Amino acid sequence: MISRDADRDSTLLSTVPASSFIRQGIFHNLYGIVKFLPSPVGDFLRLGLIWLFGGNVQFSWIRDGLTVYYPWRLSIGKHCWINEYCHFNAYGGIRIGNNILMGHRTTIMSDDHVFDDPDKPILVQGRIGEEVVIEDDVFIGSNVFIGKGVRVGKGAVIGAGSVVLKNVEPYAIVVGNPARLVRYRRPELNPPTAQG
Repeated sequence: MISRDADRDSTLLSTVPASSFIRQGIFHNLYGIVKFLPSPVGDFLRLGLIWLFGGNVQFSWIRDGLTVYYPWRLSIGKHCWINEYCHFNAYGGIRIGNNILMGHRTTIMSDDHVFDDPDKPILVQGRIGEEVVIEDDVFIGSNVFIGKGVRVGKGAVIGAGSVVLKNVEPYAIVVGNPARLVRYRRPELNPPTAQG
């Protein structure tokens, strides 16, 4: 967890060093050039630029339109397919495992704004970051939102349009807002059904 006072580099009125703003700004200006380039050349250039700015990325397909904040806090494993127009805010850290299928317009937010003091503007209260972890062999449908601190277990499936604010167990299939368990991919994990 990142403290409320540490590294509040996206809060306009914070006291972080200018170098944080400059680093993020340089990344976004360069990344903007390759953000919408078509595959496969664009995929390699996006991957390379994220790596150049400190992201721990392996060979994966990163389709056009991906938005990334804090690439130096992002880790993407091997053989992942990240589809068009996804959004990663890695303020609190994002770790994506191997063999991930991620649908279009998925959002992963590893932070949230602090709003505890009603007498202060929310903008100046800082942010809290918690790492999001997506383990190996996960399928995430289109238009999914995954919030800070969530761990998605190995082999899980998240249905399209789901809002995931709590951990997802390995091999679970979850859907909805908020995401709820439908069943497990491994039959032995499912509860026995009542026999008539």
